[in-house]
Amino acid sequence: MNKKLLIPVFIIGAIVVGYFLGVSNTSTNTQADTSAKKTVMSHSDEGGSSNSVIPGAQHVHAITYDPEGNLLLGTHGGLFKSVDKGKNWQKVSVKGSVNADDWMSLVVDPRNRKIIFAGGHDLGVIKSIDGGITWMRSDDGIKGTDIHGLAISQRSPDLLFAYSVGNGVFKSKDGGVSWKRMDDGPENPGVRSFVYMAVQTSMDKSMGWDNWGVLLAGTSDGVFQSFSCFCGWSKTTNVFDNTTVYTLATLHKDLTVMYAGTQAGAWKTIDAGKNWKKLDGLNGIKITTIAINPENSQELTASNEVGIIYRSSNAGESWQRTNSAGI
Repeated sequence: MNKKLLIPVFIIGAIVVGYFLGVSNTSTNTQADTSAKKTVMSHSDEGGSSNSVIPGAQHVHAITYDPEGNLLLGTHGGLFKSVDKGKNWQKVSVKGSVNADDWMSLVVDPRNRKIIFAGGHDLGVIKSIDGGITWMRSDDGIKGTDIHGLAISQRSPDLLFAYSVGNGVFKSKDGGVSWKRMDDGPENPGVRSFVYMAVQTSMDKSMGWDNWGVLLAGTSDGVFQSFSCFCGWSKTTNVFDNTTVYTLATLHKDLTVMYAGTQAGAWKTIDAGKNWKKLDGLNGIKITTIAINPENSQELTASNEVGIIYRSSNAGESWQRTNSAGI
């Protein structure tokens, strides 16, 4: 080969090799960065605040009704209880296998409301059979202990789902006794909440499946869904684009109604998530948790991140604040 041609050929070859090495490094770095974003989430990433109006509660992530109709509040300062519809709160002196004070999720078995499951930062999945006083580990098979999402099937309550940060979605078919990993979860990082809607979808009908339902995830970019086949995740609506959905709430007695809490207030759907209506009375308030009274679906309780409690007696059409700063 002519020596004059060798130099350009060598230069071109070096450029090509350098390009592919650069692509490889960029791809590797992107994957690592994405993984880090999905697995590491500080309290500040969740938009929390330590200036809670409930002393010791810090910021609030979960709320539910206990067997007696009282309220339980999951916070980053522990589990709290109110016996007067959210006006006053006392920290619960929990017993058993509770290794952390960071409670992110609370779900109740509709067949027996004394059975409550909880998940949170370093909490894993734990279970109570006495209404939230004594807890035991219930996460055999789940990798990791940072649980950001927990859901129970309204139709078949032995079916539960958990999202372990950095480890994916896990499923239990035996009431939390054992768990099996299903998939990575939504590609969008920042899962904040899980809920299961046991509606029979068109896919369920066409495939003849008996385990009806859709698993829904509230994330930092809206609501994503996965059918019972776990054959991928898709966004349910563009209503919440670029919006963090901090909480999703359903009721086993009505599978088509769902509520969502966001940075700018609360939303409601009555057709299993196809269409959403913004609820008046909570505009501009970051709603991090919503609960539906299982004995009266018209009664809702919601909280913002610092523990200010709002109640509705007409399914979200209007709201009243129940507690005040300094309590």
